[in-house]
Amino acid sequence: MSTHQAQPERPMPIPPGSPTPSQEEHLERGGIVFYPKCPFPLSEGDDRLFLLEQRLGRGHKNISYDPANGATNGFQKHSAAQATRLHDLFAAFARQATAWLANTFPCYARAWNLDRVSYRPEEEATRRLRWTARNDLLHVDAFPNRPTQGQRILRLFVNINPAEPRVWVTSDPFRVLLERYGQEAGLPRKQDFGLIHRLREGMLQLFRPGRPRRSVYDEFMVRFHNFLKANDDFQERCTKKVWTFPPNSCWLAFTDTASHAVLRGRYALEHSYFIAPEVLALPDESPPALLAQACGTWVLDSAA
Repeated sequence: MSTHQAQPERPMPIPPGSPTPSQEEHLERGGIVFYPKCPFPLSEGDDRLFLLEQRLGRGHKNISYDPANGATNGFQKHSAAQATRLHDLFAAFARQATAWLANTFPCYARAWNLDRVSYRPEEEATRRLRWTARNDLLHVDAFPNRPTQGQRILRLFVNINPAEPRVWVTSDPFRVLLERYGQEAGLPRKQDFGLIHRLREGMLQLFRPGRPRRSVYDEFMVRFHNFLKANDDFQERCTKKVWTFPPNSCWLAFTDTASHAVLRGRYALEHSYFIAPEVLALPDESPPALLAQACGTWVLDSAA
């Protein structure tokens, strides 16, 4: 991917203390909030070395931990003691990150659902993944197997690499990209709503029991995610900004709005949160609201 238009930029630290509403608005419009030093405790010493030694299991993109049920997956398992220790370290990270985030952004904590923790031990610059799973292509997030039903995707990242930065590139936010590419990507049509959508979802449940149901909004976001990654003109010629996140730094982004890609880096921890629309500072800037405006109708009514 060419980055000839990118302007290297080091993230600027935010003032200490709780965020002002303007910082929430900055996040919700697609900005990044950056902490040069992670503001909550991280694993250190032997525990940090243990994390750096972990490797992906066959066929997995990341190592994951689900706070809802304690399941830890995606790693090469060598012993029961290793699995228990890894689970405990991820659980501690989830507790520390969530407690800090709830204290710093209490408005979001009033109505959020905790999604998964992921650990990325592989070097992003040399990974070989199918194109829809590639991290080095600019995109906005949509989780195919975990539809949000209109909740926002807030993600917290920490670079635990002891020596090397994690390098991102960002481009225009969802509002701009929707105006530019929405029609080409396939805005929802009248036949995508109501009874036809519910029947289609019902049939999919018959063939794939347990599959989470998607709203029309969720279906579009997955389609838009794939469209952006496959659009060579967008990938090559869009305006880009490069971000360098040093070791032990932390950053936040609403990744359903902030278009982003990971160019380089190894050993990153991440925690995702689904934020309910009613606690947003700028609900009209949320992707569901913007998509509804573009379609002329609300896009979540058909969620089952």
